Amino acid sequence: MCLSTVYELGTEGSPRMLAEYVRDLRVTGDILTFTDIMGKETQVSGALQRVDLVKNAIIITGLPQKVP
Repeated sequence: MCLSTVYELGTEGSPRMLAEYVRDLRVTGDILTFTDIMGKETQVSGALQRVDLVKNAIIITGLPQKVP
């Protein structure tokens, strides 16, 4: 099973972890929904910059903000 960690890439270029053990990613407009291995969903508004399948990392930009 391949699980990923989601990072927000800030304006200074330093990554900040948003979610880990992510098994599913859905994109609806500017809303990104991550589902972890336990089924917990995290929604943020932002832009998907890169998915690195070797490092199991998902990089988000655009000042992600949690969606209520």
